[in-house]
Amino acid sequence: MRLTQIKLTGFKSFTDPTTIHVPGQLVAVIGPNGCGKSNVIDAVRWVLGEASAKQLRGESMQDVIFNGAATRRPAPRASVELVFDNSDHSLQGAWGQYAEVSIKRQLTRQGESSYFINNQPVRRRDITDLFLGTGVGARGYAVIEQGMISRIIEARPEELRAYIEEAAGVSKYKERRRETESRLKDTREHLQRLSDWQGELSRQVEKLEKQAVTAEKYRELQAELAHSQQLADYLQWQEALAEADLRTQQHEEAQMQAEAVQQQIHTLNEHLQTLRQSEHEQQQQQHALNQEYALLREQMARVEEQLRARQAQQQRMQRDRLQAQAQVQKIMQEQQQLDDEIAVLDEEVQVQQAELAEWAMTVAEREMQLPEEEQRWQQMQAAHQNQQEEYNRIQREHALKQQQYQQKQDALRQHEARLAQLREQLEQLPLPDQDAWQTAEQEAEILQQQYDESEAALGGLEEQVNSRQQQVQAAEQQYRAANQHYLTLQAQHDTLADLLRQHNAQDVWADTPFADTPVLWQNVQAPEEWQHALSVVLAQRLHARALPNDASADPAALPVQAASWIDTPIAVSRKMQPAQALIHQIRSSETFQAALHYWLDGVLCAPDLAYALAHRSQLQGREIWLTPEGHCVDKVGAVLFDAHQSQQWIQQQSRLDALAGQLDLARPQAEQCDQEVQAAREAQQSLTQQYHAAQAQHRQYAQRLQALHHRLHEYLSQSNQRQLRVEQIERECARIEQDIRQWTAQCSGLADDIAALEESSAALQQQTAQGADAQQAQQQAVKQAQLALLEANRQYGMVELAHHKQQQRLTHLQQQRAECAEQLSEWQERQTELALLDENDVGLDELQREQWETWNDNAGSLQEQLAVGQQHLAEIQAQGQEGYAQQQALSARLPELQAAAQQLLLQQQEALLNARRFHDNLQAASADEAALAQEARQRNDLNALQQAIRQTQQAVSSLGAVNLAALQELEQAKERDDYYRRQSEDVQAAIDLLEEAIAQIDHETKTRFQATFDAVNDKVKTFFPTLFGGGEAGLHLTDNDLLSAGVSIMAQPPGKRNSSIHLLSGGEKALTAMSLVFALFSLNPAPFCLLDEVDAPLDDANTSRFCKLVKQMSAQTQFLYISHNRLTMEMAEQLIGVTMQEKGVSRIVAVDIQQALQMAEQVQAA
Repeated sequence: MRLTQIKLTGFKSFTDPTTIHVPGQLVAVIGPNGCGKSNVIDAVRWVLGEASAKQLRGESMQDVIFNGAATRRPAPRASVELVFDNSDHSLQGAWGQYAEVSIKRQLTRQGESSYFINNQPVRRRDITDLFLGTGVGARGYAVIEQGMISRIIEARPEELRAYIEEAAGVSKYKERRRETESRLKDTREHLQRLSDWQGELSRQVEKLEKQAVTAEKYRELQAELAHSQQLADYLQWQEALAEADLRTQQHEEAQMQAEAVQQQIHTLNEHLQTLRQSEHEQQQQQHALNQEYALLREQMARVEEQLRARQAQQQRMQRDRLQAQAQVQKIMQEQQQLDDEIAVLDEEVQVQQAELAEWAMTVAEREMQLPEEEQRWQQMQAAHQNQQEEYNRIQREHALKQQQYQQKQDALRQHEARLAQLREQLEQLPLPDQDAWQTAEQEAEILQQQYDESEAALGGLEEQVNSRQQQVQAAEQQYRAANQHYLTLQAQHDTLADLLRQHNAQDVWADTPFADTPVLWQNVQAPEEWQHALSVVLAQRLHARALPNDASADPAALPVQAASWIDTPIAVSRKMQPAQALIHQIRSSETFQAALHYWLDGVLCAPDLAYALAHRSQLQGREIWLTPEGHCVDKVGAVLFDAHQSQQWIQQQSRLDALAGQLDLARPQAEQCDQEVQAAREAQQSLTQQYHAAQAQHRQYAQRLQALHHRLHEYLSQSNQRQLRVEQIERECARIEQDIRQWTAQCSGLADDIAALEESSAALQQQTAQGADAQQAQQQAVKQAQLALLEANRQYGMVELAHHKQQQRLTHLQQQRAECAEQLSEWQERQTELALLDENDVGLDELQREQWETWNDNAGSLQEQLAVGQQHLAEIQAQGQEGYAQQQALSARLPELQAAAQQLLLQQQEALLNARRFHDNLQAASADEAALAQEARQRNDLNALQQAIRQTQQAVSSLGAVNLAALQELEQAKERDDYYRRQSEDVQAAIDLLEEAIAQIDHETKTRFQATFDAVNDKVKTFFPTLFGGGEAGLHLTDNDLLSAGVSIMAQPPGKRNSSIHLLSGGEKALTAMSLVFALFSLNPAPFCLLDEVDAPLDDANTSRFCKLVKQMSAQTQFLYISHNRLTMEMAEQLIGVTMQEKGVSRIVAVDIQQALQMAEQVQAA
């Protein structure tokens, strides 16, 4: 895997979209201080998931977004994308299948941070997991920023341990252990909650047992209260019936009095109607006379108004005649003045036209002279410019040749030094150990065969364990479902059976010889929708028992309380029932069929109450409609059933029989599921033990094989590196020798070209100076011609402007003259019109005055007729008021009589309603009215009875809140307690499994960490003398516990015996840290490495050794580094320059050194 591109947009100083191509293994980023080089390293750390703004040299994460410059606005977001070439599929996980993988991070100013892999949104954790164990990460050893070298060497043992763990690849194990511990904590908390719930359930069971005792006492008091209430309802029913009869008699008497008064009012109303008709006719006559009189007065007023208006109009016309005469004289004077001004202006315009023609001729002559002068000047200017361009070209060519000559000389010196250095490196390359390589290969083949066999066996066992685990889970789930279904059915069955047993225990037949005789509600069946209605219509008869035909002859054998029975056999005529009869909907034993036909005779089925009410007219005799809700409708009314008073014995018996059948099926199913669960668990446990044993053996093979592969990889890497380095040095030496020969020849040719260019430049410079003098003289002549043309144009413009103004003035005066003529004509027409109107008004005034006198005489006659009609109308109105007073007196008395009758009717209806309500209560309670009538003769004191009811209610209230479902809730609580106990056992098993997983992770971590620590320590001991030219260094553990022990480093440069790493100089610390980093890379090579000025504290000798190691490691790892050191820059295959020509904005300039050299060779060859 290789890093190929870095794309930045809006990140720090990279405001424009910037793509940094990383084609080679050694890429250097160079540029002046402060240009933004380190921002490239920060960008890589940021996209890899860095969450600390301090690590990115900022105070907050918003600081990574471009904050604007002098000519730039702040960017709305920051975006960084890394593109990797994964053609070797070295990446692990789901993304390893792609040949190219890109990771991207975006941050907006609103704080929204987004991560992407191949443009698909992912979590930050997915980015981290992608590079786990590779050394690449926000805090991995593959990204070495400024100051990080010193922080590595001065890091605490715990921090230094993290680098070893990353190289060992145990960081993913630590993450799994952290997740497992989190799940273990949650599981233990869940177990604690289960324990708390079990304790709470125990207390709840104790409480429910007490509530069950209270509920039993509550039922007894309720039964006593119901009987007393029935007796009270019976007494109140009788009182209400007596009161209703009394109110009916009083209402009939009051009704007769009201009818007599109503007859008198009717007679008076007829007389008043006759008077109203006469009054209406007289009022119509008066209204007609009033309208005629008002019309005459309106016409007279209109004529008077016209006369006054015409007089005012004559006065206005006189004023208008005088005004028109004055306006005519004024307009004639203005016309004379305008004629004089027009004549004067006409003469001035003719003079200006002649002057304008003269200046136009002058302008034309000067416009013809100017192009000739300009053409001559342009020709001179072009010739001078050509001479200047040729001179500049020769100067540029001379400077280029001079620069090329100097570069060739510098390159020759550098290549000679490089050639000597390469020959020295070739002699110093070490030879590989072939014997150790062959031995390791043989051991690896044997171990690989054992490892493959173990892996195949382990895979088969794992599939069996997973399959068995799924079978156990499926069996447990099936068992829980079957057991829960069985317990639910059992609870419902027990509750319903207890309810029916309690009812049977309260049966009045229990203490009689007939306790075992069949009961009707247990021997009758009906469709589910009619079971409720059948219970309502039969009421107390549901409890009827079938007695022998001679049992009722002995009253002592029968119960004292109210009860129902039938004699068997009984002979009842069975007439043909209608199709809608209820008897067709039910089935019963032969014992009760005759009684049911008798009791249900005339009971018809209606689908709903609306249907029953709409078809009441179809009922005959004592037939009734019965709805599924229990409502009864007969010819005279309806009895609406109260659902709270329902006794659903038939439904409960049917439900009990159905539950018994379901229980018989559910019990064996639950037992069979339990047996399957036990068998599956035993098989799973056996397979799990086999799997763990095979897994342990497989891990041992993997560890040994990994160690051998590391050795083989080191041997192969050393051999390949040496061979590649030899070939590289030989190719580079040949290329350098050829370059030296070519550039020596090129330098000789460049010296001859430079001398020839200097001679040509001197001659051309003299010609250019002569052309400049001639051009300046011609330019002065052009300027004089331009000034003369400008003056002529100015004079022509002034004359033309004056002429235009006089022309406009003349046009304006002519328009005013036309307007005066038009106004004079209008005023003369106005004078003629006023004269005609004055003549017409004189005759019209005399005609209107005669008409007004006639209308005034007619109005006096109409006034006399109106006075006579008004007197007759007053006599009629007086008679009507007298009759109306009598009618009002009778009308006032009638409502009193009607109200009294209505009040009596309401009282009678109220009494009937009370009686009906009390009777409905008795019927709803299925009370025995005969028994109540007999008891009422002995206990007829209603007040004492109500006092006893209140005492019973107080006794019920003293019980407080009663939980009537206590028995059912008690059973449910016990079921939940059993469920929580089983769940606690499952949770404890899960805890044991998680603890075992943690132990396995710890064992794997210790093994890998110890192996990696030893390997890194050996590498440090190898790299340290290489970088220092001697000395020794090593790693040490701070504790014996491999899971928590820190790592410290001890270093002793040549000739020193330091007791502490902190006593080293800055350069020594840097080299020591590099030894550790290179050791990590050699053990677990990262796909790429970023170095930010790590060579800053090194001198040239140490820098050379540093570059040598980097080149060796570049065969496996791609290096992108920032440096100001000349030696480090020379090592690079590509140079990426970072510039900041625009303040605050960074840009990239990339140069491929190999391509640049090839282009130079091609230019030289050409």
